[in-house]
Order: sequence, then structure tokens, then C-alpha cells
Amino acid sequence: MVRSKLPGKLRVKFILLAGLMLLASDLAAKEEMDYQGLPPGAGVDLVLENCTACHSTDIIRKNHMSREAWDKTITWMQEKQGLWELGKDRQIILDYLSKAQGVEKNKAVGRRNNPMYEFDYKPNPL
Repeated sequence: MVRSKLPGKLRVKFILLAGLMLLASDLAAKEEMDYQGLPPGAGVDLVLENCTACHSTDIIRKNHMSREAWDKTITWMQEKQGLWELGKDRQIILDYLSKAQGVEKNKAVGRRNNPMYEFDYKPNPL
């Protein structure tokens, strides 16, 4: 039998600390998986449902735009990429994107504010 050289109280504290760290990392990983890296908020489920049918959340997370720019991007996706009509969900999606991925979060405007954009996103082969 292997005996620990740590005193009893210190051993208990160590075990509790290790348990708390595992629990915290598990909760953080669960939240990350729940929203695929997007910040939680009203409308995130609609964004995941409608946007990730065609692309990952990486492209959303790397862009920070005004509400008007997000609106133009959605229109472009509908006209050029085959995105379906969103109906009343469009406003909820725009509310979420302008708040969670708005300009004030990054201070940069534009669809491709990441200089590595062309390397991150290969052309769609379809």
C-alpha cells in the first residue's frame, strides 16, 4: 500500500482543489460545446440552426460588423449562396450578431477584418 507523505488536512485540500478544477474545466468545455465557441445570448440557437448548416462558427467569430453590415452579409448569402428566407428569425439573428459580434467588440469594420481570412476559409468545393 502506498502512503501519501502529505498531512491529512493538506491531502483533503489537495483532493478538493483537484476536484474543483476538474469540475470547472468540464463546465467550461460544456459551454464551449453548447454554443460552438459563440457567446451565449438570446438568438444564439437561431444562429447555430441557420448559419452552421453551411459554415462553421469560426467564420462568425472572426468577423465583427455593424448591424447593417451583418444585414448586407445575410442578403448576400441569400442572393449568392442559397441561404433560405429567414422570416421573423432574421431580426433575432441580427440582434444577436450585432450584440455578440458587433463592431464595438473589435473596433474593426468589414466582412474580412482578419488578414488571414483567405487562408482560413478555402473556397467551397460545391
